[in-house]
Amino acid sequence: MSPETIFLADQRVDYQLKRSHRRTIGFSVSEKGLAVTVPHFVSKREVEAALCRKSDWILKKLAKWAERPAAPELAFVDGETLPWLGAERELRVRRDGVRTRVVATGGGLEVRVDPELSGDLLKSTIRNGLVRFYKREGLRLMAPMTQRHARSLDRDVRKVIVREQKSRWGSCAADGTIRLNWRLMGFPQEVIDYVCAHEAAHLVHANHSRAFWETVEKVCPDWRIQRDYLKTNSYVHVYF
Repeated sequence: MSPETIFLADQRVDYQLKRSHRRTIGFSVSEKGLAVTVPHFVSKREVEAALCRKSDWILKKLAKWAERPAAPELAFVDGETLPWLGAERELRVRRDGVRTRVVATGGGLEVRVDPELSGDLLKSTIRNGLVRFYKREGLRLMAPMTQRHARSLDRDVRKVIVREQKSRWGSCAADGTIRLNWRLMGFPQEVIDYVCAHEAAHLVHANHSRAFWETVEKVCPDWRIQRDYLKTNSYVHVYF
């Protein structure tokens, strides 16, 4: 991606421009700002014209992101809280392990680490252990959800993978592999179920057409509620 700048309604807007094999110009706004993906054959002038046509939508989306409170940053110390299935769990750091190990204990997540670790190495070790735990528990929860929705649509899932994804909650590949973001484990199960249903529906429609959303509604009737919750609260669940 290349950094670019344009003025929309006298407001400076920085954006990331990415060229790809897609056939149309795509816009997305997130906590990182505006990203524009365009076909290789589209000129810079055409990109800027498209941005101007879309300016009202872009400025409204950017304003909404600007109004959101900053996500808290974890120091990965004993007593902090972690998002877990719509609630919180207390982080408990135990410096008495040889290998990093994370276990769920009551209302907390206990991380056992090497007592010799300190500073940034200790912090990264705790974080990496927690990410592995979220991935493992995420696969345990989300794979059956995804398979269930796929079966109800008379489709097969080749494989479910839970991994680190910076900007997407999930994706569905042409070969039937569905990838889900481990950070979803911070959300209520109804929201997680919606994302699984969303990706399963892509086994039927590889787009976001009206037919796609009708397919989503078949397996997740309250998808609008869950999607809105996901959008409104996404910043809370991505801070480590």
